[in-house]
Amino acid sequence: MIENEGGACAVVRDRESRLHGEGGQGIDTSSKTEKQSMDLDSKADFAWVLSVQRKLYQWSKANPKEPYRELWNWVTDIRNLRCAWNRVASNKGKRTPGIDGMTVGRITRDIGVKTFLENLQRELKDGAFRPSPSRRKLIPKLGKPGKFRSLGIPTVKDRVVQSAIKQVLEPLLEARFENVSYGFRPGRGCHGALEHIRMAMRPMKISKEDGMRREMPYQWVIEGDIQGCFDNINHHLLMERVRMHSADRKMNQLLVRFLKAGILSEKMFLRTDVGTPQGGICSPLLANIALGIIEERYERWVNHRSKLREHRTCDGIKAAMESRSSDRRAGRTVFFPIRYADDFVILVSGSKEAAERERLVLETMLKNEMGLTLSPEKTKITALTEGFQFLGHRVRMYWDERYGWTPRIEIPKEKVADLKYKVKQLTGRSTTQWSLAQLLQKLNPILRGWANFYHYCTGAKKILANLDWYVRDRIWRWLRKKFPKANVHSILKNRSSSRTRPKWKVWQTERLEQYQMSWLKVMRYRRGWMKPASFIMIPGEPDA
Repeated sequence: MIENEGGACAVVRDRESRLHGEGGQGIDTSSKTEKQSMDLDSKADFAWVLSVQRKLYQWSKANPKEPYRELWNWVTDIRNLRCAWNRVASNKGKRTPGIDGMTVGRITRDIGVKTFLENLQRELKDGAFRPSPSRRKLIPKLGKPGKFRSLGIPTVKDRVVQSAIKQVLEPLLEARFENVSYGFRPGRGCHGALEHIRMAMRPMKISKEDGMRREMPYQWVIEGDIQGCFDNINHHLLMERVRMHSADRKMNQLLVRFLKAGILSEKMFLRTDVGTPQGGICSPLLANIALGIIEERYERWVNHRSKLREHRTCDGIKAAMESRSSDRRAGRTVFFPIRYADDFVILVSGSKEAAERERLVLETMLKNEMGLTLSPEKTKITALTEGFQFLGHRVRMYWDERYGWTPRIEIPKEKVADLKYKVKQLTGRSTTQWSLAQLLQKLNPILRGWANFYHYCTGAKKILANLDWYVRDRIWRWLRKKFPKANVHSILKNRSSSRTRPKWKVWQTERLEQYQMSWLKVMRYRRGWMKPASFIMIPGEPDA
């Protein structure tokens, strides 16, 4: 037995015995307790931020024309900063450093989250905080060789502050953004925008003679394309629109500093006199504020709330629907916009000449009020019977012999060709050094993502089945290249009954099998699936 200074410690069979009276000594519960307390703190912080957001949303809904004046104390509250940190730390880009080289993990390890946030709060309240320039990263554009998309990567500190601003500013704006805007908004996506277009194009009037839908509500579409939207927004004009919603001087000054922070590209500082850098947390929100002028121009047909009367019982959206119907019956031109970030279309009920005039007016308005320019090549006017491309889908009016004019959302042939090209590149002779498991690891995420994106389209089942056959054939050809001396039976050993559908034979390994796109259920997207932000749902209401 070996005694220590503490007394009753002994070594028996090369193991240290427990001290008397300390039966639970080997179980360290401090880390578990600390983790539980951190989880409780984060839940309390989230509940507090949610209560503030609900207050802001309800106030903004009740006062749509007034700016909110006191936001700074909420932005700099330590609970708001902790929530902002949690959002940044849980993001995929947490390992991506800014110009200071700091990542979320390095801050946690070297500084400590508590110290970091307390120092940041002190800087904000003292007015000493200054945003750092963003680190520029050029990302190649798919299908456009030689063209790049500029991405600005802020520092982790700037990301936390921008997230704190967004958490306070977003509820104010969500109460005022129109229902035809879909990009970069909580609970909304491109499928909701496409379904909104399809429902707007759907003919409602049925012929009494044969029961066919022969009259289209819209005949033309203006396809809008803004040249470098994020890079060319005028800061002064943008901040004028921000001040319509926020009258807090300190927060508005901080937003201006973020806009003017600049970009560091290959050790060269570039000033940002215009534009909001892509990659910033606040950039999508600011872009939606700027491009909200498009919906405001068509307020009569989108959300008719400027002529509210005491005797009117319906809301602005229903009043706008009645305005569209009455104007169409009277022979007046009707414009109905749908926007996803900087991509938008305007459905036109009227003549092509009226659509041409509106395109010129829209071009002038965007130039004067936001400093933005419409692309003359890509901004075009198309008949709905010919169809147009929007958010990677083809939208057109189709004559159905059973029902008449029917709107359809289809998979473009170019997108099918692009997927086949990707599969062909992965199954070429240059990849034969991979194993079949490695090939399936590369292919399956591409196939799964493509199928989930397009399985709401009309006729998707047939296209997905054809692509499954193509992928199956490409894997067969790849295996023949990989094993040129093998006979057919030895290669076909890799093709056996699926684990999920035993009647189907697929290429597979011990753990992986080829993803079958045609097994995904094809259906029409429902806008009711869009979940509103948590601060919109008020406790006690049916949707909460």
